[in-house]
Amino acid sequence: MSNWLIYGLTSALFWGIYANFSKIVTSDKFLKIQPDLSSLLMFTGLSIVFIGYFLIKSSLGMNYKLTAIALLAAIIFILLFLVSKSGVAISWPVILFGLGQGVLWSLGMIFTFLAFSSGAEAAKLVPLYNTNTLIAVLIGMAFLHEVPAPDERIKVISGALLIVLGGILVSK
Repeated sequence: MSNWLIYGLTSALFWGIYANFSKIVTSDKFLKIQPDLSSLLMFTGLSIVFIGYFLIKSSLGMNYKLTAIALLAAIIFILLFLVSKSGVAISWPVILFGLGQGVLWSLGMIFTFLAFSSGAEAAKLVPLYNTNTLIAVLIGMAFLHEVPAPDERIKVISGALLIVLGGILVSK
């Protein structure tokens, strides 16, 4: 199996999980965090992954890396402070799911970058990583109990399976 194919499927997995984390963060049924505050939490998660990835992969000197770590710490502190001042109680579920949505999305993006740098063609990779729809549907049904009405189930599952079939067809 090609590296780009593995990277593309990994992106789909991260983005499928990310969609459900975002549902948990913003839904009245779960954490009830307003979209503007959810975006701050997501940005914090994005910052952690992208700056962390940069620190791991860069060949810059220690002074630059320490500066990046200080910047990351400042971003985390400021954004969590702003969210808490808006009335959201910072708890483990808020941290896990709020920051997690940014972490998952950015990991999906990094694996997409890796796929493209491994020689993936956009015409093949994009349909493949968009199989995240099926992953999001299955996770939503299994863990969030978002089972469609009986007359809608076949449509939802068939549509998601057709997306996967399309991803398989273009990846060969």
